[in-house]
Amino acid sequence: MPTGLLGAYGFGVAVLLVGIMISVGGILLGTGYALNDRKLKDIGRSELMQSLINGALVGGFVALFASGGIIGVFINSVVLANGTTMTCSGFMAGNTAICFAYDYLVGQGQYEYLGASHSSVLSGVTVAVTGLIAAYAVLGIFKTFLSPLLSQIQSTVQVLGAAAVSVTVQASVLAVAAAGSMTLLLPLGLVLRTFYPVRKLGGFLIALTIGLYLILPLSYVMNATLLSYYASAEAGNGSAQFVFDFNNVEGSLLAYASTGSGNSSIVSALASVGSAVSKQLSNLVNYLFGIMSYFILATFILPAFSLMLTGISVRELSAVLGSDTFLGRTSII
Repeated sequence: MPTGLLGAYGFGVAVLLVGIMISVGGILLGTGYALNDRKLKDIGRSELMQSLINGALVGGFVALFASGGIIGVFINSVVLANGTTMTCSGFMAGNTAICFAYDYLVGQGQYEYLGASHSSVLSGVTVAVTGLIAAYAVLGIFKTFLSPLLSQIQSTVQVLGAAAVSVTVQASVLAVAAAGSMTLLLPLGLVLRTFYPVRKLGGFLIALTIGLYLILPLSYVMNATLLSYYASAEAGNGSAQFVFDFNNVEGSLLAYASTGSGNSSIVSALASVGSAVSKQLSNLVNYLFGIMSYFILATFILPAFSLMLTGISVRELSAVLGSDTFLGRTSII
């Protein structure tokens, strides 16, 4: 059973309140029959039914989300099915999907997924920004001739900066979900759903817990799978190709220096240098577009899909739990 701010205590309070409300519902129902009061009978019958439903919810969530429960086994089967390995912080160890999603977004080390070693999105952004700043410093010498290219590098660095902020925020949301969903939101939702005035709010908190603890992190596992088949090879090898072409330029310059003073040799060497430089610049432009598309997909488009999927799931679960009014404005989704 979850522990923490409320944790097991919160579940214990929920169980106690369910027992009390079952008794209250039974008393009201019995009093209604004794007094032959139809309204009192309806109230007692409704409260008794809701209390029994709450009891089933409490027992069901304990069985589903407890350590080694059905949900934990399901999450592990999805995340760890392909030999996945990652490093989990203490408060994330209970949910391998959140742990994987956190490592995928901002993890400091390597993680294994689909039989390959990967770095986090934030690490990739950092490496790309570092390389582009170095390239900008070198190419800035020829600012007069390469102004459009330098402008493109600046735009790419700005996009990557926004991407770094985006993944950091997403990782923070996952950290909060790992720390508080089972220990605070779920017990609080079960407690609130016991009482009629706040029953809708309690149902919404239960649905929100499921969305944050299950749907959202598993959607990031799906995102990582999609990205692994996207242009990751281009994004990962672009900087290596960039250096290789600089070596070609250097080789052409050495060839030029070693030639004689003949015009044909000079023209040939200059043509070789021009070809190498042109190829290098072309590859740099392709590299810029490649990493921009990759990180926009990784940090904006796919996360937006994850949020949409989570929002739809929370909305539908809230409706099942009688709390659709809390997400009434999301009908546009």
